[in-house]
Amino acid sequence: MNDRTTGFLRQSYKEFYFKRGAESIEFPEETASREFGYIPFGGGMVRHLSFKSPGEALAEVLRQSPSSVYCSNARYEFPARPIEEKGWLGAELIFDIDATDIPTPCKKGHDLWYCEKCYASGKLPRPAKCTKCGGPAVEFHGVCEDCLQAAKEHAGNVVKFLTEDFGVDLSAIRIYFSGNRGYHLHVFDRRFDALDQRARGEIAEYVKGSTLPPSQTIAATLRRRLPSSPQGAGWTKRVTGYVAEHNKNYGGTLQKLVSEAVASQRALVDTSVTTDIHRVFRLAGTLHGNTGMSKMRVRSLDEFDPQEEPIVISSKPVTLHVSFHPRFRLKHKDFGPYKDENVELPTYAAVSILTRDMGEVV
Repeated sequence: MNDRTTGFLRQSYKEFYFKRGAESIEFPEETASREFGYIPFGGGMVRHLSFKSPGEALAEVLRQSPSSVYCSNARYEFPARPIEEKGWLGAELIFDIDATDIPTPCKKGHDLWYCEKCYASGKLPRPAKCTKCGGPAVEFHGVCEDCLQAAKEHAGNVVKFLTEDFGVDLSAIRIYFSGNRGYHLHVFDRRFDALDQRARGEIAEYVKGSTLPPSQTIAATLRRRLPSSPQGAGWTKRVTGYVAEHNKNYGGTLQKLVSEAVASQRALVDTSVTTDIHRVFRLAGTLHGNTGMSKMRVRSLDEFDPQEEPIVISSKPVTLHVSFHPRFRLKHKDFGPYKDENVELPTYAAVSILTRDMGEVV
């Protein structure tokens, strides 16, 4: 990425933060006990920062206008010290849902590999090296309305698990669009704050349905109980209810029906995110470093439009040279595909290309 492009991106982010940062950014409670970090354009991660107040933290964001801004879900006695010296005081429970991790059919149309040297491309799986020139082959994961809708549905499933199975009050759950392909769910329920990595992992695996061996447990129970009305709690209630509803005209095996029940109600969260009690997460209301979109609070999953609302950077036209970029969609408009050409694009679309280092400002 050349200096002209870096300067353009920094200015685009700075313009947003100076105009809307104060109203957009959400700082957590007990700001002084949180670890902050950021990634400057053209630089590496800066971590182990602490601020006495949201105002002090906001001033630093405005001053730096970085590519990404992060904040810990954990509270520390000494947040600016190294991890082993911070004095961990607890952490909110967080779930991450990414459309990339959800097996939707649409991926065959927008996920591919391409060569960083000659920009040849092809369908996944990615070869060890470019089949045309032998150069480095990398994966490109696109996004469309279908996979974004799937991510939204999985986020909704997490809410159901939390409220129905764990007794979390709906007001204690904050849903955010991640700024890229999915959603972050922050749980502000003190019952979870002291949980260690293992306990958080158990919760993540539970909502994923990963700890269920349906062919040996739930299906066997159902055999003994059908056709009477199944009862139970948690996953047992979810699966037995699904089977009772679909069993009458179902032509497959009971084990297959149970598997369908699990697949239709699970939430494919990233377990590594939920279990990391020292992780720094993208700060709510800040811009994503790879898309330019905002990590934005979602008040209603049903009504939220991830193709429109998180796009907060200006529409001012800019000309850039695109080395390679597959077709993509923003604000319900199609862009590309592009290969070794100059194009004029609205700033928000240009940023999506430039942050991935797939083009330069002319």
